[in-house]
Amino acid sequence: MTTPAGTTAGVRRGRRLVGAMLSVGLLLAACADAGGSGGVPAEFERTAFDPVDFVDPTTSTNRWHPLRPGLQWTRQGTTEVGERVVPHQVVSTMTDVVREIDGAPAIAMLDLNTDAGELVQVSVDYFGLDRDGNVWLLGSYTEDYSGGEYTDTSDAWLGGAEGAEPGILMPGDVGADTPAWFIGREPDGKASAAEVVETGRQECVEFACYDDVLVVREGEVGALDNEFKYYAAEVGQILNSPRRYSRHQDDESLVNLTELSDAGLDEMSSEVLRLEEHARETVPEVFGAAPPSSRVP
Repeated sequence: MTTPAGTTAGVRRGRRLVGAMLSVGLLLAACADAGGSGGVPAEFERTAFDPVDFVDPTTSTNRWHPLRPGLQWTRQGTTEVGERVVPHQVVSTMTDVVREIDGAPAIAMLDLNTDAGELVQVSVDYFGLDRDGNVWLLGSYTEDYSGGEYTDTSDAWLGGAEGAEPGILMPGDVGADTPAWFIGREPDGKASAAEVVETGRQECVEFACYDDVLVVREGEVGALDNEFKYYAAEVGQILNSPRRYSRHQDDESLVNLTELSDAGLDEMSSEVLRLEEHARETVPEVFGAAPPSSRVP
């Protein structure tokens, strides 16, 4: 399975996050820093999940990770397939599909991944928004493809079922002194975390240049140095830079950001509903008894 941090959705204070802050005794391996942020933290903070703290995610109050339905990001670059480096593209769309996960409202983002022009993966990530503006990763579903045909389901979880644990993907208030934070844990036990590398950075990509860029390091607990993700304020993720523990060395840069027409949004949201219908067949233990999704009126 992919880890929550490894989704293409992408991520991730000098302030209190909603709920009780718990200093977690999960130690990260003492990995030497390969340059950038002065080392891997010895511990990170985890925020208690409480569904009463969650609000309508479509209000989109997080400036680093917009949740507004209709936004679509296209990032291009390269990835490794076996020993080959091939062209890679990710099209991420914030749909208007919402569902309840463990009592909290969540909105679905659709990712379409192509390698060398061929569709290889389709995934849905479910994001919640709490009253402090923190964006939570509350679940995901991923299908793998070969030759345009479905091959298997490589990732499926919703909330705290089957031993999974939701966490914060992107805090609502991020600063240079923000402690490292817990992103989530999958049913198979893989846990992910993140830390701030840099704030206020200037960064140019093909689409535009940005003055207020946040750089976040993500990875699995024990191997945090997986990738650097760059976020522009009010835009979202503009760049992904692979690090030491990156499995596929995905290098992605924003080439387009658009707001879909009603027809375009309808197409993407309908695709999410189709995927969820398929998920009830492929992973009934996860989606079979889950409350159905609906589209925002």
